[in-house]
Amino acid sequence: MREKTLKRAGFGFILGMAVGNVLAALLGGGDLVSPGLLARCGNLPGALLVQTLLSGVIGAASFAGIGLYDIEGWSLLRTAVVHDLLIEAVYLPVAFALGWVETAAEALLVSGCMAAVYFLVFLSLWAVYRAQVRELNELNEARKTKSDKKMEVRDEA
Repeated sequence: MREKTLKRAGFGFILGMAVGNVLAALLGGGDLVSPGLLARCGNLPGALLVQTLLSGVIGAASFAGIGLYDIEGWSLLRTAVVHDLLIEAVYLPVAFALGWVETAAEALLVSGCMAAVYFLVFLSLWAVYRAQVRELNELNEARKTKSDKKMEVRDEA
Protein backbone atom coordinates (compact mmCIF):
# COMPACT_ATOMS: atom_id res chain seq x y z
CA MET A 1 0.00 0.00 0.00
CA ARG A 2 2.88 2.35 0.78
CA GLU A 3 4.34 1.87 -2.68
CA LYS A 4 0.96 2.57 -4.28
CA THR A 5 0.58 5.74 -2.20
CA LEU A 6 4.06 6.93 -3.17
CA LYS A 7 3.32 6.33 -6.85
CA ARG A 8 0.10 8.29 -6.54
CA ALA A 9 1.91 11.09 -4.74
CA GLY A 10 4.61 11.21 -7.44
CA PHE A 11 2.04 11.38 -10.19
CA GLY A 12 0.09 14.01 -8.22
CA PHE A 13 3.24 16.07 -7.75
CA ILE A 14 3.90 16.18 -11.48
CA LEU A 15 0.27 16.90 -12.32
CA GLY A 16 0.06 19.50 -9.53
CA MET A 17 3.09 21.36 -10.89
CA ALA A 18 1.49 21.63 -14.31
CA VAL A 19 -2.05 22.43 -13.16
CA GLY A 20 -0.88 24.96 -10.56
CA ASN A 21 1.07 26.98 -13.11
CA VAL A 22 -1.63 26.79 -15.77
CA LEU A 23 -4.32 27.93 -13.32
CA ALA A 24 -2.10 30.69 -11.94
CA ALA A 25 -1.49 31.98 -15.47
CA LEU A 26 -5.16 31.75 -16.45
CA LEU A 27 -6.51 33.30 -13.27
CA GLY A 28 -3.68 35.77 -12.71
CA GLY A 29 -4.86 38.33 -15.22
CA GLY A 30 -1.79 37.91 -17.40
CA ASP A 31 0.68 37.44 -14.54
CA LEU A 32 2.38 34.06 -14.23
CA VAL A 33 2.76 34.47 -10.46
CA SER A 34 1.12 36.64 -7.85
CA PRO A 35 2.66 40.08 -7.25
CA GLY A 36 3.27 39.16 -3.59
CA LEU A 37 5.23 36.04 -4.49
CA LEU A 38 7.21 37.94 -7.11
CA ALA A 39 8.11 40.59 -4.53
CA ARG A 40 9.18 37.96 -1.96
CA CYS A 41 11.27 36.00 -4.45
CA GLY A 42 12.75 39.04 -6.18
CA ASN A 43 12.63 37.62 -9.70
CA LEU A 44 10.27 35.74 -11.98
CA PRO A 45 12.31 32.53 -12.40
CA GLY A 46 12.63 32.12 -8.63
CA ALA A 47 8.93 32.83 -8.10
CA LEU A 48 7.99 30.33 -10.83
CA LEU A 49 10.20 27.70 -9.24
CA VAL A 50 8.61 28.19 -5.81
CA GLN A 51 5.12 28.17 -7.32
CA THR A 52 5.87 25.04 -9.33
CA LEU A 53 7.23 23.11 -6.35
CA LEU A 54 4.46 24.15 -3.97
CA SER A 55 1.80 23.40 -6.57
CA GLY A 56 3.35 19.96 -6.80
CA VAL A 57 2.97 19.55 -3.03
CA ILE A 58 -0.78 20.22 -3.35
CA GLY A 59 -1.05 17.64 -6.13
CA ALA A 60 1.00 15.08 -4.19
CA ALA A 61 -1.16 15.42 -1.09
CA SER A 62 -4.37 15.23 -3.14
CA PHE A 63 -3.36 12.08 -4.97
CA ALA A 64 -1.71 10.39 -1.99
CA GLY A 65 -4.94 10.99 -0.09
CA ILE A 66 -6.81 8.84 -2.59
CA GLY A 67 -5.42 5.92 -0.60
CA LEU A 68 -7.88 6.82 2.13
CA TYR A 69 -10.59 5.36 -0.08
CA ASP A 70 -8.88 1.96 0.29
CA ILE A 71 -9.56 1.81 4.04
CA GLU A 72 -12.28 -0.82 4.22
CA GLY A 73 -13.59 0.06 7.67
CA TRP A 74 -14.40 3.64 6.69
CA SER A 75 -17.65 4.81 5.19
CA LEU A 76 -17.57 6.69 1.92
CA LEU A 77 -18.69 9.86 3.69
CA ARG A 78 -15.98 9.63 6.36
CA THR A 79 -13.32 9.02 3.73
CA ALA A 80 -14.51 11.93 1.62
CA VAL A 81 -14.55 14.33 4.58
CA VAL A 82 -11.04 13.32 5.69
CA HIS A 83 -9.72 13.56 2.12
CA ASP A 84 -11.25 17.01 1.68
CA LEU A 85 -9.78 18.18 5.00
CA LEU A 86 -6.36 16.83 3.98
CA ILE A 87 -6.47 18.71 0.68
CA GLU A 88 -7.59 21.93 2.35
CA ALA A 89 -4.99 21.58 5.12
CA VAL A 90 -2.27 21.48 2.47
CA TYR A 91 -3.83 23.93 0.03
CA LEU A 92 -4.49 26.86 2.37
CA PRO A 93 -0.91 27.33 3.69
CA VAL A 94 0.44 26.94 0.17
CA ALA A 95 -2.12 29.42 -1.17
CA PHE A 96 -1.05 31.96 1.46
CA ALA A 97 2.64 31.35 0.70
CA LEU A 98 2.10 31.81 -3.03
CA GLY A 99 -0.08 34.88 -2.64
CA TRP A 100 -3.10 33.18 -4.17
CA VAL A 101 -5.01 33.98 -0.98
CA GLU A 102 -4.11 37.05 1.06
CA THR A 103 -6.74 37.43 3.79
CA ALA A 104 -8.61 35.16 6.19
CA ALA A 105 -11.88 36.12 4.48
CA GLU A 106 -10.52 34.99 1.12
CA ALA A 107 -9.28 31.77 2.72
CA LEU A 108 -12.73 31.07 4.17
CA LEU A 109 -14.38 31.79 0.83
CA VAL A 110 -11.96 29.53 -1.06
CA SER A 111 -12.27 26.82 1.58
CA GLY A 112 -16.05 26.95 1.42
CA CYS A 113 -16.03 26.76 -2.37
CA MET A 114 -13.62 23.83 -2.30
CA ALA A 115 -15.78 21.99 0.23
CA ALA A 116 -18.91 22.66 -1.83
CA VAL A 117 -17.32 21.36 -5.02
CA TYR A 118 -15.92 18.35 -3.19
CA PHE A 119 -19.40 17.65 -1.76
CA LEU A 120 -20.98 17.82 -5.23
CA VAL A 121 -18.38 15.41 -6.59
CA PHE A 122 -19.01 13.13 -3.58
CA LEU A 123 -22.77 13.16 -4.21
CA SER A 124 -22.26 12.37 -7.89
CA LEU A 125 -19.95 9.44 -7.16
CA TRP A 126 -22.23 8.19 -4.40
CA ALA A 127 -25.16 8.13 -6.83
CA VAL A 128 -23.09 6.25 -9.42
CA TYR A 129 -21.86 3.70 -6.86
CA ARG A 130 -25.36 3.26 -5.45
CA ALA A 131 -26.72 2.52 -8.94
CA GLN A 132 -23.90 0.03 -9.56
CA VAL A 133 -24.57 -1.75 -6.26
CA ARG A 134 -28.29 -1.91 -7.06
CA GLU A 135 -27.54 -3.39 -10.49
CA LEU A 136 -25.13 -5.96 -9.04
CA ASN A 137 -27.68 -6.95 -6.41
CA GLU A 138 -30.34 -7.41 -9.09
CA LEU A 139 -27.97 -9.54 -11.18
CA ASN A 140 -27.07 -11.59 -8.12
CA GLU A 141 -30.73 -12.09 -7.25
CA ALA A 142 -31.50 -13.17 -10.82
CA ARG A 143 -28.61 -15.61 -10.70
CA LYS A 144 -29.84 -17.04 -7.40
CA THR A 145 -33.37 -17.41 -8.73
CA LYS A 146 -32.10 -19.18 -11.85
CA SER A 147 -29.92 -21.45 -9.72
CA ASP A 148 -32.83 -22.25 -7.38
CA LYS A 149 -35.01 -23.22 -10.35
CA LYS A 150 -32.30 -25.58 -11.62
CA MET A 151 -32.08 -27.17 -8.16
CA GLU A 152 -35.87 -27.68 -8.13
CA VAL A 153 -35.75 -29.39 -11.52
CA ARG A 154 -32.97 -31.70 -10.32
CA ASP A 155 -34.85 -32.52 -7.12
CA GLU A 156 -37.97 -33.47 -9.10
CA ALA A 157 -36.02 -35.79 -11.38
